[in-house]
Amino acid sequence: MDRSEAEAQRLLQDFYRIARSRHALFRDLLGRYGVTPQQFHLLLHIKTSGALRVTDLSEMMLVSKPTASRMLNTLCEKELAQKKLDSKDRRLVYVELTSKGKRVVGEMHARQREMVSRVLEKMQGGELEAFLQTMERIADALLAQVREEETRGDRQGGR
Repeated sequence: MDRSEAEAQRLLQDFYRIARSRHALFRDLLGRYGVTPQQFHLLLHIKTSGALRVTDLSEMMLVSKPTASRMLNTLCEKELAQKKLDSKDRRLVYVELTSKGKRVVGEMHARQREMVSRVLEKMQGGELEAFLQTMERIADALLAQVREEETRGDRQGGR
């Protein structure tokens, strides 16, 4: 294994450890509200962006429209989100949080930030900033690769 392969393997292992640990930390919190991690992120996107179309959410979540629609239907059944028709164009359907959804997302997000802040407090200021910048570059590069793969698939008739 050459150096870049070894570094890639190390990064993948660290991502996996972070994901497992994060899942373990938030499992009880998510379970309390009967929400999956993916549903929580969908709710968070709606909270952050305001009312969105299913198409917008599927693109943000990097999932298909049917998958986003199923997730939204579940959240609507739990009265955490609701669908609204556009008053000017009744073909457009937007999804927004209900008051219960706003409360639940607010509580969950605050708890999540609190838990992550405790972990980040263990890092030095300069070390933390360098880490965050590196993570942002990795996230941007991975997202660009996802978009490139999607575009390639579209050109090849894969979608």
